[in-house]
Amino acid sequence: MSRYQRQDRFFKKAKHDQYAARSVYKLEELDRRYQLIKAGHRLVDLGCAPGSWLQYLSKALGKKGAVVGYDLADVEVNPGKNVRTWVANVEDLTPERVRADLAQLILDLKTKPAPEAPASVEASADEPDAAPEADEAPPPEEAAAPPAPPNLRIDGLLSDMAPKLTGIRDADQARSVAINGHALRLAEALVNPGGYFVAKLFQGRDTDEFVAEVKKVFKDVKLQKPEATRDGSREVFVVARLRKPG
Repeated sequence: MSRYQRQDRFFKKAKHDQYAARSVYKLEELDRRYQLIKAGHRLVDLGCAPGSWLQYLSKALGKKGAVVGYDLADVEVNPGKNVRTWVANVEDLTPERVRADLAQLILDLKTKPAPEAPASVEASADEPDAAPEADEAPPPEEAAAPPAPPNLRIDGLLSDMAPKLTGIRDADQARSVAINGHALRLAEALVNPGGYFVAKLFQGRDTDEFVAEVKKVFKDVKLQKPEATRDGSREVFVVARLRKPG
């Protein structure tokens, strides 16, 4: 099968299945192979645009699950009420910020109906509310969200991030390792013992060093190249399971 036939097959399948991108089949294969995602899990998705992974996760997690996603770009779809996304530089994220965002989503799922607006959220100045009509009672004030518990944990952290490519192989690979190093630090702070970490990486001279760092945090670490990966691509996924206690 040629490279173009291979790409075309997954592209057409994504369109048929109504997913935002063909990359969903990479996650689907990893999940099927390693049995990662369970109903009710709480997850973080880094590099989540255009949103195909979020679509898959929303279905897999069910009503009791929750996933927060971050990307520099807007998410193009509304994956479901158990998903919330933010336009943000992932490298600026802190565990405290992620905990607060997840805690707010969990609270909203318990107290609010499904939102009609797209899931993507971007910070903006609040506009003043219009005054109520004379025969209308003002709406009840919403309770402020409680501070996120400092020990709030997640079941897994997924990263489909990729750096802006320069065409310089070593530089692109080094940048890939750098942004995934940040993802790993977030995973170390947030993932429950026994949980998992999945990250897309460009293979190169720093791959072994990065995998060694992942093995300090997770007991079982594999490199996997899903079938939907384009021919000739240097991308590979680090699949780490069984977060060590700590």
